[in-house]
Amino acid sequence: MRKYIEIFKYSMKTQLKFILDYFVSLISFGIHIFVFNELWDYILKGKEVAGYTREELIWYIIIAEFITYSTFKSYKKIGEMVKNGTIANMLIRPVDFVNYTIAENLSVYIKAFVNLIFAILLGFILVGPINITFESIIFTLVASIIGIFIGILIQTFVGLIAFFTEENSSFWLIIQKFTFFLVFTPLEFYPSIIQKIFSFLPTTYLIYAPARIFTKFNTAEAIKLLILEILSGLVLYGIIRIMYMKGVRKINVNGG
Repeated sequence: MRKYIEIFKYSMKTQLKFILDYFVSLISFGIHIFVFNELWDYILKGKEVAGYTREELIWYIIIAEFITYSTFKSYKKIGEMVKNGTIANMLIRPVDFVNYTIAENLSVYIKAFVNLIFAILLGFILVGPINITFESIIFTLVASIIGIFIGILIQTFVGLIAFFTEENSSFWLIIQKFTFFLVFTPLEFYPSIIQKIFSFLPTTYLIYAPARIFTKFNTAEAIKLLILEILSGLVLYGIIRIMYMKGVRKINVNGG
């Protein structure tokens, strides 16, 4: 465990050098929110849709965007390590590659902290305060932390696909589109059959759970969403472990 903590600390120090880049990326964040603020303001005009008011929808999008912007495209680095054989060097080191990758990417929480502050300020400027409680804030923070971790697992999953297809960019584009489905429109906007399909996808718990808890807080529902988030993360981690073991077996069979 100690070696992974050291990996995390080193990655944190590295990422702090790029703090200015995080602030620059917020321009795109702000543009997205502004566009959808104007869009929903025009569409709703004081009405509700799927139980959401215009204010709740904008806050939903703000929280969802805060999560999606709090990621690194680490799948590219992982994929390159698999394709050029660098990963073989990791096999002789006293660290597990999957856990090493996860520990290294935990530094994403620095970016998430910057994004969260910006998201809150932007929300108050465009929408104003929303009805929240201390309990809802705590649940939202916990759901966001888990959601961002699921994001790290998804990046790792896509990266390891390179074991089997070499090129993994197309898989990331597909997953990204499934994510965007729920960034700008909550799950309740879709037909029941689509909602059931989405309920089995980790991308749903990456963004929908934190955004839903914040905008439509209900203790029972929040607990349910947190449990589903955790289960989604555990299942995804298990799939990643299986992919990694099969990938290592291919390396060993081919002599590295």
